[in-house]
Amino acid sequence: MARKVKKVKCLVCGAVFDASLDVCPVCGVGPDMFVPYEEEDEGEEEKTAFRKDTDEVFVILGNGAAGISAAEEIRKRNSSCSIIMVSDEPVPGYNRPMLTKRLSTLKNADEIAVHDADWYKENNITNKLGIRAEKIVADARTVALSDGSLLKYDKCIYALGAECFIPPIQNSDKPEVVAIRRISDVKKIRELLPRVKNTVVIGGGVLGLEAAWEMSRSSHVTVLEVAEKLMPRQLDDAAGDFLAGIIRSKGIDFRLKATIRAITGGSSVTGVELEDGTHYPADLVIISCGVRPNAVLAKEAGIAVDRGVTVNERMETSVPGIYACGDCAYYNGINYALWSQAVEMGKIAGANAAGDQIEYRPDPPALTFEGMDTTLFAAGDNGRNPNIKYKTKEVRDMAKNTFEKYFFIDNRLAGVILIGDTSRLAELTDALREKRSYEEVK
Repeated sequence: MARKVKKVKCLVCGAVFDASLDVCPVCGVGPDMFVPYEEEDEGEEEKTAFRKDTDEVFVILGNGAAGISAAEEIRKRNSSCSIIMVSDEPVPGYNRPMLTKRLSTLKNADEIAVHDADWYKENNITNKLGIRAEKIVADARTVALSDGSLLKYDKCIYALGAECFIPPIQNSDKPEVVAIRRISDVKKIRELLPRVKNTVVIGGGVLGLEAAWEMSRSSHVTVLEVAEKLMPRQLDDAAGDFLAGIIRSKGIDFRLKATIRAITGGSSVTGVELEDGTHYPADLVIISCGVRPNAVLAKEAGIAVDRGVTVNERMETSVPGIYACGDCAYYNGINYALWSQAVEMGKIAGANAAGDQIEYRPDPPALTFEGMDTTLFAAGDNGRNPNIKYKTKEVRDMAKNTFEKYFFIDNRLAGVILIGDTSRLAELTDALREKRSYEEVK
């Protein structure tokens, strides 16, 4: 009988890793968000009910969380097929959530790589790096690449992710304006750091606040958010105000309802000007205003596209033989753009491309934030729908600087916000999944 190795699973991003680690290598959260995970000895291949070895060629466009997850699932089911991964980045896939979490210390992609070079060799996976996919011809089942080569595939996994959305702000093309999406963006910021005294972060979402916290170690930081509260997609007004108080206590300035007129400066950035004339000095401007799916290539290939590449519960697109997953995918009216969902989508896409029959069953979307010497967990529906009557429960402990709020629809748990103490994350994740009653939760 194969011995078991001690592993844990991160409740936030779903990563499985050695129990000796005290920080999740994917999303950076601590051990209070880990649960035990049993897995066969690493020498034993993970077993799946479905197996079919073929000489098929699987081309995976993109080597982020979804693409790598798809490759793993294909190889589990098919030991003899060819797997080719194409990425316009010059490095193998890495844990992208760590970019903003380690902005001030990260030196290269190897430090946050999903797998080392040996893993790709052991699994007979070919990486084509620094090369763009330029055209998909669905009828011929081919992909034209920027190096002039043509890949013929039997199955194609479209996992091209998303790019940062850059609002139409005057002078946003200046060299000291950065949107953090790639390892090259972190490198650019690190090169600028020695002369950065003032940083302006445009966007008060999770990534923007993570970047703000990192930059506050070496510069004065101001966060500008166009919405009426911080983390507008995840927090209600009360939670937003509570988080705002924590941020103020850490010496980080912020402005809500901040409509930006322009980024100022001549050859270099000098600041950010608002429509009301307020000017904030800046040597560096970080833009964190969400992402937009990379769906153009799919649309040009005749694949159905909405707010992303449209997929069904098996991650199949409208074109036979092509699957989509991750931040570029649009499922059941939602583009999740979350790491944990990208990993799961990749698993479903890879498994079904290999011939298995598995359906996607997403958990309520959730995220965490660690920074400003606090932690935050938000999941599910946090009172966003004005047409729904919510029942809520709110608890504040000003001495401990903690906040918790629960949202119920028809007496069933629909959403959760925790700030300052996220120790109940595992319990409440299960409660959300099971839609427990008000009486069961309290």
